[in-house]
Amino acid sequence: MAEKRVILFALDGSENAQNALNWYFTKWRKDGDELHGFCAWEHAHLATFSLSAPFKLPSDEWQKVVNETIERVNKVKSQFEKACQQYKVKGHFKEKNCKPGEGICAAAEEFHADLIVMGTRGLSSLRRTVLGSVSDYVLHHTHIPVAVVPTPPQKPASD
Repeated sequence: MAEKRVILFALDGSENAQNALNWYFTKWRKDGDELHGFCAWEHAHLATFSLSAPFKLPSDEWQKVVNETIERVNKVKSQFEKACQQYKVKGHFKEKNCKPGEGICAAAEEFHADLIVMGTRGLSSLRRTVLGSVSDYVLHHTHIPVAVVPTPPQKPASD
């Protein structure tokens, strides 16, 4: 019997995250793997005042952002669950309001992950320098192996 591997997937609903998930299922999956999908969402960056009415609490704007976040997280969860069902693998999903890099590292520790699988965000080197990179953060703040799956090259359009 093969040793169980615990795999954590960093998911954000992007095509790059989906590519990383697909890479795992088509290139690296083994029977008996325990899969955990993790999605971080963050509201800390929102202003506490309304731009449309500066002296009014932004309840309508806040509710819109909350609803959009719930919708996005539910979509990410659904995509992960569908992939697990397609490959007949049991998967667990967790979401949390936190900074993505910190949340991924904490979830990997919590689940005792053997590997973290994540996609690249596709930032240019200038944007990555200015904004930072979640994959860079994870690589430098965990002792768990990390598979950063690059975006597949674009096929040239045919004439």
